[in-house]
Amino acid sequence: MQSRAHIGFERRRQIQVRKSFVGGLDAAEQDENLDLTEFYSYCGEYMVMSLVRLDEQDQKISDLLKERVPSEDADLHERLRVLDERQVKCRAMTDRLAGAVKQLKAVGSKGKAAFEKTARAFVAEFTGLLAPRKNPLEKYTQKHFTEKDWEWIADHSDASVTREEDLYVRIQNAAPDGADPAGFTAAHRPD
Repeated sequence: MQSRAHIGFERRRQIQVRKSFVGGLDAAEQDENLDLTEFYSYCGEYMVMSLVRLDEQDQKISDLLKERVPSEDADLHERLRVLDERQVKCRAMTDRLAGAVKQLKAVGSKGKAAFEKTARAFVAEFTGLLAPRKNPLEKYTQKHFTEKDWEWIADHSDASVTREEDLYVRIQNAAPDGADPAGFTAAHRPD
């Protein structure tokens, strides 16, 4: 798979997992006896892994554009400033989710209620940070990036692909009815 296509694939799968995660949270709200500890753990781990990769990729894109596009292009540099601000917020949000996942793994189902509260806050904050589905930097990346740049940005390996696939399958296997990530579209907003 080409590097750019792989980046798109990763981002679409993350959207599906996020929607699956929300589906599980909603199912648990309807049935308080439903124990989704394992599902939450896998979804949280996937989201953290994915957001770290997304952040690294976006940082590389930003850095390359800052280098290659003249500073006189005020529109682009304003978009990059907004991206930088969003990335700072997203890193803090990812760190909070990572801490909640670690705590859930440590205490198991006893930590379910606390995790659900953190997870709902994460989903709400994340949804608020979403950028438009159409890449606002595409005209710049089309002009200034080569396939070699995209390979560096994607930075995928057999190990990263295997880890992503393994977590995705674990989420599918642990998902409650109606929350299989494969059943969700990759559109940013609710289906």
